[in-house]
Amino acid sequence: MLMKAAAQLRTAGVSVNMLKRAPKDFDALIEIEVDGLTHRFAVEEKRRAPYPSEIGSFLARHTKVTHHGAPLLIAPFISEGVGRALIDNGWSWADEVGNFDLRAKGLRLRQRVIGSSPPPTHKSLPEGSGALAIIRFLISQWDEWTAYGPTELANIASVSQPRASQVLSRLHGLGLVERARDGWRPKDREALLDAFLNEYRGPGGTDLYFYSLDAAPKAALDVVNALTSVHSRVAVSADVGPDLIAPWRSPSLAIVYVEHPVDPARLELVPAQGRSDANVILRVPEDTSVFPFPPLEAELAGAPMPLADATQMIWDLHDLGGDDRVEAAGELKKWLLK
Repeated sequence: MLMKAAAQLRTAGVSVNMLKRAPKDFDALIEIEVDGLTHRFAVEEKRRAPYPSEIGSFLARHTKVTHHGAPLLIAPFISEGVGRALIDNGWSWADEVGNFDLRAKGLRLRQRVIGSSPPPTHKSLPEGSGALAIIRFLISQWDEWTAYGPTELANIASVSQPRASQVLSRLHGLGLVERARDGWRPKDREALLDAFLNEYRGPGGTDLYFYSLDAAPKAALDVVNALTSVHSRVAVSADVGPDLIAPWRSPSLAIVYVEHPVDPARLELVPAQGRSDANVILRVPEDTSVFPFPPLEAELAGAPMPLADATQMIWDLHDLGGDDRVEAAGELKKWLLK
């Protein structure tokens, strides 16, 4: 990551010199020259940017690192909101795609070229029948004492046992799952989740856009109550679903997944012209793995609220966009991995 970030800095006209030796307290020591002045930075590399709730922990590292140079965090991608929080906590930062904010005595250099995480350059996860359902299940239902066999996963994903074995073989080849005595389990759940979020193409299907005078949580609850009696599966996603699990932002929109087409007249909502005008999105997905197994529920106003798979809620937050939603996705991701 440091090499890629350094290349991006040089492209922006910043001279970067890698120093040969670095203490064990951090990952690298570099010097940056701007306008004839040289500034030394102590670098920490992270596979991902910290979640907003983790940024405070960087304060404990700050004092130790500053003895060697200005603290600099490097990650694959750092959003606007996380970048601001890092700066507020005394950390400069840079990412692999050319965004950076460098602060040192006599130096303030900032660039934002990409606002959202770029799509992957290649696909690696298995695709096709049952793959998404198996991946979601392994992420969401993992515990350190349980492993799942191909037959069990085949039943969960409604595919054949050979197909489930094929999916597991592909994941094993990518280093994302490992064999256990009784079956298979994720080798690195966070890596599997990140790969899913990076490569997932979206649920597909049909979107219907509506507007409600009620707040998004009340509107979502009304839609659920109207549809659960006639539809086998209904699931609420962002913004409402994540707020019921890991509150971070006030929900302003509700995505509701339904398994089959709906008569809009049943909902008592006003049709909206498009996504920008809607606060309720009714989605009939092509990818039915958005409905979790086993079902995931929360409580709203004393009533049960069926939720979309947690991996889908995280993806939907990113898809809806905005720094506050990215941060909310980070909170939900942290909840899921715990």
